[in-house]
Amino acid sequence: MDQDAAPGEVLPESAERLASVRSDARRRSALAFVAPVVAAVFFVPSAGYLAWQLTTSVLPPSRFDELTTGRPRAELAPLLPARAYPYPSDHARSAPRPPGARCEFYRSGRDLLDEVDLYRLCWSGDTLLTKDTVPAGRP
Repeated sequence: MDQDAAPGEVLPESAERLASVRSDARRRSALAFVAPVVAAVFFVPSAGYLAWQLTTSVLPPSRFDELTTGRPRAELAPLLPARAYPYPSDHARSAPRPPGARCEFYRSGRDLLDEVDLYRLCWSGDTLLTKDTVPAGRP
C-alpha cells in the first residue's frame, strides 16, 4: 500500500511503481541539495581558517630587512607578525640550523594562490642568531 492511496484503497501495479519512482526521485533530490550544504559547512570554515593562518604569518620584506641579528626578541617583537607560519616545507624545516637554536618561519607575501619565499629566523633563547630566506618552489 502506498502513501498516495486513500485508506483501504488498493492501487494498480503501475500506480505503485510510479509512486515508488517519485519517492526515490524525492530522496535523490534531497540528497543532491543536502550533500553540497554539508560539504560547505565543513569546507568553508576550514578554507577561511587556512586563509587566516596564511595571511597572519606574513613578514613583509621591508620589515625582514630591519631585523638585526644579535638583538633580543623584545626589541624585534614590534616588527614580527603575531604568529609564525605553521606549514613550512620539509626542505625548509630540514635546512641546517645553528646548534641549540629554535627556528621560526614567516611568509614573505600575502598571496594565497602562489608560493612565496619563506623567512627563517633562528633564535637562541630570546636572541636572534640568524635570519635567512628559503626561496619558494624548492623541492
